[in-house]
Amino acid sequence: MARKGRKRGGPRYKRVSLSLPKRLYLVLSGIAMGDEKKLNRLIKGILEDKLQESTVAELELYLRKVEEEEKEEQEAQG
Repeated sequence: MARKGRKRGGPRYKRVSLSLPKRLYLVLSGIAMGDEKKLNRLIKGILEDKLQESTVAELELYLRKVEEEEKEEQEAQG
């Protein structure tokens, strides 16, 4: 009988750093009543809900829009 391999240890989730506009951060922080754990849970919930509603094609379209905006900014600067 074959033995099962051992699962690797380590964190279950990847840590992600997220930049928010100051105004949006203040609004979300107010909703979370200044509690950092509640704020993180709120942001995680918003992202999960949005990702469940989105298709892969919609997400790819969003990435293309962001890349186009970055190109426009670089052209304006250079």
